[in-house]
Amino acid sequence: MKVSILIPVYGVEHYIAQCVKSLMEQTYDDLEYIFVNDCTRDNSIQVLQEVLEQFPNRTSQVRIFNHEHNKGLAGARLTALKAATGDAVLIVDSDDYVSPRAVEVMVETMTRQDVDVIDGGYAIVGENNRIKVVTPPHLSNEKYLKTILCQSIEPNRIWGRLIKRSLFEENNIAFTQGVDYGEDFSVLPRLLAFARRGWVDDTLYYYRENNPSSYTNNITSRNAISFLKSQQIVADFITSGDQWRKYRMAAEVGWVNVWRFARRFGVEHQLVREHFTHEPSHVLTRLISSIMRSRTPYPVANFLYKAARSITLW
Repeated sequence: MKVSILIPVYGVEHYIAQCVKSLMEQTYDDLEYIFVNDCTRDNSIQVLQEVLEQFPNRTSQVRIFNHEHNKGLAGARLTALKAATGDAVLIVDSDDYVSPRAVEVMVETMTRQDVDVIDGGYAIVGENNRIKVVTPPHLSNEKYLKTILCQSIEPNRIWGRLIKRSLFEENNIAFTQGVDYGEDFSVLPRLLAFARRGWVDDTLYYYRENNPSSYTNNITSRNAISFLKSQQIVADFITSGDQWRKYRMAAEVGWVNVWRFARRFGVEHQLVREHFTHEPSHVLTRLISSIMRSRTPYPVANFLYKAARSITLW
């Protein structure tokens, strides 16, 4: 099985050396590396090239694409995905790093379990390199997708998962340029709706949450609109297909979370309505959504939201 590793590059000169070194030292051989320079303003590409020189045996497997203008995280991932030729893809953010056997373990598990997506365990690397290990949930496909749709339960990360490329191609799923906050959520539920998911508990990926220059740590006023667009993409998908009856309640709880997000971050109601058009229809989610938008104290509204979420997943 050939694996394409997709790596957007922007603002990571202090971290990319460790990332690239971990990728070049993989114990698995059938790889292609696709780096996308999203017009980084620092020395990330110079550092990348210096590390690559240390691994001449990998040179023929590496491709570097240079954007003429900055397209954002989703745009960079889209460029890499379109260029990929592997049977499966692994998305790695260039300020993170992976264990030496990450690809080997995930490929072996995917083949043995005969699945389309493999979740590996991962570690969150915080200040002073403090590490918190997270193991993937051992849930059925249906229950896991519900936790993603409800939101705020399981991380909707796209990185660190081995995903068959055919899932993207056969179901017309891709990243949306401009959706750079909530971009993982805009893609993952749509993939999971068609996928057989497996997992391995080994810690294979190291997610760095202490990079102040990363895409998602630079919060701007555009993030709210990007978040709302990601929600709209998934809501349109869920309501238009056969999944609606099975996942209706989980999806509608997620729609309440849209208003929860707006309340937490002071997003105006008019802006939400401009970019997110779906309204809950079930009596419970409709009630909680109304409360979340009202002057009800946030702790009370949040408690009711979490209660509805628990009922949905029970």
